[in-house]
Amino acid sequence: MEKIKETISKVLGETKFQKLKEFYSLITLSPSLIKNYWIDAFLYYKHSNVFKKNTLQKIEALIILRYHSLEKGLLHNPIRFKFGKETVKILIKLLEKEEIIKNRNRSQISAAYLVLSTYYELHKENNIDIHDYFPEIIANQFKNYATIKINSVKEHNINGYFENCEKDFYNFSNSRSSVRDYTGELINIEEIYKVINLAKNAPSVCNRQSVKVYYVENKQIINKILDIQGGLKGYDENISQLLIVVSDRSSFFSIGERNQLYIDGGIFLMNLLYALHFYKIAACPAHWGMNSDKDFELNKLLSLPDSEKVISLVSIGVPPNNFKTCLSLRRSSDEILKIIGNNI
Repeated sequence: MEKIKETISKVLGETKFQKLKEFYSLITLSPSLIKNYWIDAFLYYKHSNVFKKNTLQKIEALIILRYHSLEKGLLHNPIRFKFGKETVKILIKLLEKEEIIKNRNRSQISAAYLVLSTYYELHKENNIDIHDYFPEIIANQFKNYATIKINSVKEHNINGYFENCEKDFYNFSNSRSSVRDYTGELINIEEIYKVINLAKNAPSVCNRQSVKVYYVENKQIINKILDIQGGLKGYDENISQLLIVVSDRSSFFSIGERNQLYIDGGIFLMNLLYALHFYKIAACPAHWGMNSDKDFELNKLLSLPDSEKVISLVSIGVPPNNFKTCLSLRRSSDEILKIIGNNI
């Protein structure tokens, strides 16, 4: 086979031979690529929340999406009373479902009851009438259903927030939260280089290191980026610096690696967040689960090559002396760790 390739290469010349190899790969590998993406699409259709909301897990995911939206609203100072009215209505309907009430001991369902109870009490304490969409009888039921009794918002001062940054990993890791409140003061670029220098030790498949980080401090460009993203409205005024984590498709070789860019990008993103926290820089990763139109729009705005896929936006900055973060209650370990039996 190698002798045949050498002969063809000599006859055609190296350039034409390479083009022939590319054409051969296109013909032989395209069906496999299409098949694998079709299977991806089918499984996403079957199991995601996009088309059907018919399982406990899917309903729970809807609840998390809604209650976390309210959590973020509770961070505003001053509070915008009656915020998230439609979200509250949707949550009430979901949390009144018999199946959900039966599973109220699940961490995320209980957290939703807690957040709604906090929402109600906040308005009651400030004499804001919300009975037209959140009756007291329902509020009392939900308060009883909340099996966790903690504050749904974490309050910090700047010194206390960063006091565990150089301690053992357990305390360090548990002290990091997504911070959305900034003074607008710029982080020195030398500090950002330190962050990248630490974050780059993140592992990647076969050490491919496909990830890049773009840095933006032009406020007009930041505002355009945040308009495309759409998830930081209400917090964008004092976002003066933005990191954009991308992964380059050029680093991957096989059809089996078609989604590896998200895995490597996600690993790097977490390392980046830890590095920012270590250097006492507040940060918040912003969702980038966008369709291709948004990808094209952002790539065009930033002149990114189309080989690069945006993984996440990360706002960074200096927090005020006193600020709040979401509780963002994590699942119990029993909900996450599943032991596979020996009888398989």
